[in-house]
Amino acid sequence: MTTHSKAANNVIDWAAVRRRMSAAIEQTEALLESAEHDAGASGERHPSLPGPEPAAGEGERLAGVVSFVLSERRFAVDTRYICEIISKARVSPLPGMPAYVFGLYDLRGQLLPVFDLRGLLELQRDIPATADWAVVCGETQPEFLILSESMPEVTELSPEDMLPAHGDGSDGDWGRAMTSDGTVVLDGDLFLNDPRFFLEGEEIAAGDAREKDELQ
Repeated sequence: MTTHSKAANNVIDWAAVRRRMSAAIEQTEALLESAEHDAGASGERHPSLPGPEPAAGEGERLAGVVSFVLSERRFAVDTRYICEIISKARVSPLPGMPAYVFGLYDLRGQLLPVFDLRGLLELQRDIPATADWAVVCGETQPEFLILSESMPEVTELSPEDMLPAHGDGSDGDWGRAMTSDGTVVLDGDLFLNDPRFFLEGEEIAAGDAREKDELQ
């Protein structure tokens, strides 16, 4: 009699994973294109989130966000601050850096820092961080990556779905609002301009040298 092993019953369907990843990337690009089109029509670069109350007769305005998970909590950032979603990022470590600095990632020849936000968001860090999923952040160009414990999702939010942020430190001082399901919506301007995300050029260069040594 042949006994099937437990591993055989848990084979990962990589084709399905690739399809989900491709769908997520396509949704992100579609929302970014839509945001740029709406911004051009209104005279603004992008719609805001959650934004001011719409005038009478204008209707309800939706905003696209990319959400990611850390320590079983979900956070979201407006799509205008997101460039793309990365799967299985090859990250080079940076020794001697703060705990939230996960390493460096080579994005088509551009070295970008990768951050694990759990420490800055005062979240539990019992499980070691991995680079299975990462979100590339930046408004006009890629600036840095943040890790996600599961595949990021692209969704749309209405201003009516928003509640005030707690402001208790659990949003890393970037919290702008919270949805009814507990998702914390981060303020993209505050997030991208946090000085803790700006590494010195010497640190990037050192990481570049280490990565080249590893490849040789």
